[in-house]
Amino acid sequence: MRAANTATWVTASFLLVLTACSPSAALVATPKASPGIKTPSSDTASPTAPAPPHASPSRLPGASFALAALPPGVPFTGKLLIADRGNGRIIEINANGMVDWMFPRPGQKLPVRFGAPDDAFYTADGKTIIANAEGRQTVTAIDRATGTILWQVGKYDVRSSAVGYFNEPDDAVPQPDGTIWVADIRNCRLVHLSAAGAWLGTLGNRACRHNPPRSFAEPNGAFPTPTGSLIVTEIGGSWVTSLVPGGAAAWSVRAPVRYPSDGMEMPGGSVLLTDYSLPGAVVRLSSTGKTLWYYRPSGRAELNHTSIAIPLASNRVAICDDFDSRIMVVDPATNQVIWTFTGSGPSRLFYPDGIDYEPPQ
Repeated sequence: MRAANTATWVTASFLLVLTACSPSAALVATPKASPGIKTPSSDTASPTAPAPPHASPSRLPGASFALAALPPGVPFTGKLLIADRGNGRIIEINANGMVDWMFPRPGQKLPVRFGAPDDAFYTADGKTIIANAEGRQTVTAIDRATGTILWQVGKYDVRSSAVGYFNEPDDAVPQPDGTIWVADIRNCRLVHLSAAGAWLGTLGNRACRHNPPRSFAEPNGAFPTPTGSLIVTEIGGSWVTSLVPGGAAAWSVRAPVRYPSDGMEMPGGSVLLTDYSLPGAVVRLSSTGKTLWYYRPSGRAELNHTSIAIPLASNRVAICDDFDSRIMVVDPATNQVIWTFTGSGPSRLFYPDGIDYEPPQ
């Protein structure tokens, strides 16, 4: 997942660097893409009011920790989305481990090349899936109902810091207003895309050092919160930062891990993140840096490069154990493993690298 690895923000002091972009550079149009997408034409941000969320806050990564506790033997309800990187696909499973959605489908012809996905997330309305291919330098939007590509940003296998390009894009996470923030690791910046894939701008001056929001030390995640903030993790220095609307850093702490990954806000303001290391770990931190939960099992349950953990209920956390090719569901109160999914036959996982959760609707 890591090679090294919200509403519209409305204040001009946010330090958002908006640049004009060519549609051909930033957007690969498909029959479902709109050819009339408007892109910024100046370096000045035009503040606009945040759009209302399209769905319940429970769709935000981390928010499902507020859901009621599940009974013994029930790993989760709803759907689990898995970026099955080693198999070059995205699958959606239910709690019975049955695959009910896959992209691309076997033999499916695509209008653009689709790189092995290391993350995939539902949009707030659940109609689109946003996937990033860190190793192939692209972000792709997929229509969930039809399984077709709506748009793609970046150029396959081309690394660049120019507008419309990436250098290891990670965690393309949709915001409640439909826009998307992407952690562009090697360019040491955060990229803001519209819901239609237009390039809105960047945050960070590419200095590759920890000084948010002016610069970031290889950021590998920018996750939205219900209040419109972003939780940003940085590989360099193991930093976790909360950026509030307006751009200020509300707090910034060092996580007690070697390689922080995919920090997301939990109800009450704490943050859940992982250690993408061997052994791997899952950590819950307060905004002051206090460790509230530290899960690093040994033996058969030992984690090997854990890319993301996401709550499914108040007593369930799903963990993507990448190098062991499995998804585990753990009760954080007891550290008991409730369920393990490796798949079998055509559904067998190979180097899964990202998960997202859709609660029952």
